[in-house]
Amino acid sequence: MRFRSVLVSALLTLGACASAPKPEPVDVDVTVSPAADGSWTADYRFGKSAPAWAFARSAVTAADKTPWRAQAWTVETPGVSLKRIGRYDVLSADGAPLTGVRIRFKPFTEELEKDYRPTLQFSDGGQAHYTNQFEVVPLANAAAAESLPVDVDSEIIPTRSRLTFDAPGRRALYNGAVLDGRVVTGAGSGGYAYFGDAKAIETGSLAGIVDPGIPSWLRDELDDYLPKLLAQHTQRLGAPAAGRPMVFAAWGGAAQPGVSLNGGVLGGLMQMDLRGQRVLNPDKPVKNLARWFLGHETAHFWLAQTLRVETGADNWMMEGGADILAVRALGVLAPDYDPTRRLQGEVDDCLGLVGPNESLAGVLERGEPQAQYGCGAVLLLAAEAGLRKREPEADAYTFWRRLIDANRADGVVTADEWLEAFGQATGDAELTAETRRFVTEGVADPTAFVATLFARTGVAHSLGADGKIKLGAN
Repeated sequence: MRFRSVLVSALLTLGACASAPKPEPVDVDVTVSPAADGSWTADYRFGKSAPAWAFARSAVTAADKTPWRAQAWTVETPGVSLKRIGRYDVLSADGAPLTGVRIRFKPFTEELEKDYRPTLQFSDGGQAHYTNQFEVVPLANAAAAESLPVDVDSEIIPTRSRLTFDAPGRRALYNGAVLDGRVVTGAGSGGYAYFGDAKAIETGSLAGIVDPGIPSWLRDELDDYLPKLLAQHTQRLGAPAAGRPMVFAAWGGAAQPGVSLNGGVLGGLMQMDLRGQRVLNPDKPVKNLARWFLGHETAHFWLAQTLRVETGADNWMMEGGADILAVRALGVLAPDYDPTRRLQGEVDDCLGLVGPNESLAGVLERGEPQAQYGCGAVLLLAAEAGLRKREPEADAYTFWRRLIDANRADGVVTADEWLEAFGQATGDAELTAETRRFVTEGVADPTAFVATLFARTGVAHSLGADGKIKLGAN
């Protein structure tokens, strides 16, 4: 199946229903507009009195761990500053209540640590802006940012907000609707608003925007492998809550060496930024990496959207789960794929990032988000192996399908529910209790814990002379 370059009639129909809501009082009103020099402006009008406002999404860059707004945003309103306080970028004016602030920014397209790129840049000049980069929350004073939780975007309900992109004459695509230059939504809506000349494209499995500069083999993967992948996930996990997903796939060019595949899933949309020299002339490992990446991100239509977690501390279930489901999907759709290196990396990441008496639930507070992927995958491997002892045809899909079916009504899965399912899969109450300690409190010797976990559930492994766990064929 291949993408067809056609206008999407369903999207056009939705566009008629996506007009601006009736004006109503809001605490934060933001208007984002393009400028002639390629920059954009963000005009903030505050209807709620507060001396400081923190940007709820204040991740640092993946490359050098520095705040990204300082590199791209300039406050033009006299007397107002944009400073880094704790983990957050904060607007303030020496204690005076803020009423209006103008910011000029250059779209920031680089990868962030555990957050979405603020802007996806397409090779034909189109851009897609992440709406949550503009979300702010009020503070009693600027210093209060020091005590904000790590995951303020999910743990604090934002004040009433309205976000308007006003780009007359530009074609826009947002939330399944093709619009004429104007997008109105909530600042905390969590999506991408696209502005550019590319036509919407669709298949029976998905719709979206694919950068015309993407290498042909990668476009083939999007055309051929992605629909098969979505069908595999749907067959094994049931229908996703989002319905037919959308895709924004941007090509960042081949200026950097190697391969960079970055993306995420939010609100029924999978966004991708693809770049690197090796992408131009791919070998088998690069193709498998691309397929695994697609498998991980699409798994989030179920493990993040059909079911969600209550707090960021529980994301190990979703990230580790998506990692393993991507591996299992490859095993079906590319039977010659060898998952050993990928799975070994999960073990190494987990044990390299969680030390003695350090809980898995606390890795975000410790600044080690990658541990959620590795340790979540390690725990799911054990659950899967334990389940196979009882049901030889079962796998990670089976484990997650049962959790999805049990929790689809409220759309939430808790760590307690996951651990209960782990206990049912393994039939080992003592091991389940120790796994709970690993998640919530930490264990004295994480390597010994994982070795025991694997031995009692049946995950093939050995203990090397260096004391490290080495996986066998799983």
